[in-house]
Amino acid sequence: MFRAFLLCLCVSCNELGSEEPPPQPSEVSSSASESEKDTPPPAPEIRPIAEVPHPRIRARHLLIAHRDATRVPDGVTRTAQEARTIAEGLLSELQSGGDFEELVQRHSDDGTRSRGGDLGVFTTGVMNPVFEEATLALKVGARSGVVETPFGFHIIERLEVVEVALAHILIQWEGLKKTRSERTKEEARLRADQALERVVSGQPFDEVAREWSDGPFGKRGGHLGWFQQGQMAPQFDAAAFDLDVGAHTGVVESAHGFHIIMRLQ
Repeated sequence: MFRAFLLCLCVSCNELGSEEPPPQPSEVSSSASESEKDTPPPAPEIRPIAEVPHPRIRARHLLIAHRDATRVPDGVTRTAQEARTIAEGLLSELQSGGDFEELVQRHSDDGTRSRGGDLGVFTTGVMNPVFEEATLALKVGARSGVVETPFGFHIIERLEVVEVALAHILIQWEGLKKTRSERTKEEARLRADQALERVVSGQPFDEVAREWSDGPFGKRGGHLGWFQQGQMAPQFDAAAFDLDVGAHTGVVESAHGFHIIMRLQ
């Protein structure tokens, strides 16, 4: 959902195409299973974060649209002046201690409201220029005043960018959504424990992934690419962001199966 707004604010489709989007493999998303794709593209080497397009910007926002805005949301009939008045009232509420995420979920006209307005990580040349300039002027943790773009009136808060490159080994069992596995959950746990033993004993993680992991990402050594906090299933997310570079978890259970997760960068 948060991508919808990013696409709306992009300067043009051509400019957006110059920025490599963060990978979102279905196997660790909150809405799908990795078995949806049988043949993933060959995996390139995970680029160091220094080689990923910079600057890396992360922000959340609250949007109050109006009837003359670009891409008017369904049901929005207010005038621009009415929208500005609402946005200014919400800004006052925030300045008095209001909760940003709660106000977004109650009032924002953007599809990111279910994520508290979080737009994820982007770089320059992607967002509307006025929105980008206002965001870049903020220090991490700071909040803008009311900012007008063709999409309406925004209140923007700049967030810290935290990204990790990950790999995992996935062991599934029969009954999970869209899995092809026929093993029982008990058999899956045993297999996950056996795979973990191999990793602990010193066998390269990518070799174990190719041999033991279910789903297409095993073929690429379990490499998943770069992630921001909150992009993954909750259990996976919590375990992954607790790792040091080069470290791996024990067996972690999520709605998609048993995982062994390694932080690559």
